[in-house]
Amino acid sequence: MTDPTLTARLPGFVLGVVVVVFLFMAFGFRSSVAHETIDTQRTNALLAAADEALAHAESAAMSGPKGEARFALGLVLAEAADILNRDLAAHGGRLAFNAEHLLKALAQRDLAPRFDEVIGRYRTPRASLEEALRLSPKAPYALRARFELLKAAFYESFDINPLALVGVGFDELERQIAESKALASALSSPEDAGEAAFIQAVDLARAARLAPSEAVRAQYRRRADAALKNFAEHYPGSLKAATADTLRRMIAEDGG
Repeated sequence: MTDPTLTARLPGFVLGVVVVVFLFMAFGFRSSVAHETIDTQRTNALLAAADEALAHAESAAMSGPKGEARFALGLVLAEAADILNRDLAAHGGRLAFNAEHLLKALAQRDLAPRFDEVIGRYRTPRASLEEALRLSPKAPYALRARFELLKAAFYESFDINPLALVGVGFDELERQIAESKALASALSSPEDAGEAAFIQAVDLARAARLAPSEAVRAQYRRRADAALKNFAEHYPGSLKAATADTLRRMIAEDGG
């Protein structure tokens, strides 16, 4: 759970701004009006894609085709988890009919995302993406698989306060920082590269508060300040840029 002493150090209005942004990013809040986030046609298409990918993965003998099939299955399950989380947010913590049907159908296939009570969201099933990378680490799909795994690791590592860590240690945070930096410069999609850069900047801000010694925290404060400043300059006017500026001020106050 979130460290209450960490939360207490954040000014109320600042923490509120940061939390709202991260809830928006994690759950995709778009409207206060309840609505179906997935229709029957899309539900059936996802299930059919999962069945096809699973069948291909089980029948493939070579690592290349098997990896491609596991990657395809991993993408389907990542999308399913995203849909379930958006639907959950849109309906006040309860799934609507189509999302509930999707969850039950995936459960029948032993593919259902697991709901985590601590973070209040469905966790992205990672095994298929991880296996795809193990089978073919240099495959064309590798960067996309790594990006999906990065997003899952990041959004599932906090509950309310995004500057705290839930269920992971500082070593994992440092590994995530390195991975997000690598992906920010390697991804071909500007949108995906921007999200990886944002994740890196936020994780550096987390490290600046959570590192085990003041000397290490000071190093991370400098790195976080540079990364947050760079992000805000490259994506001006965006909600994430405003959040980067806010986090930058908080980190500066910590070092003051």
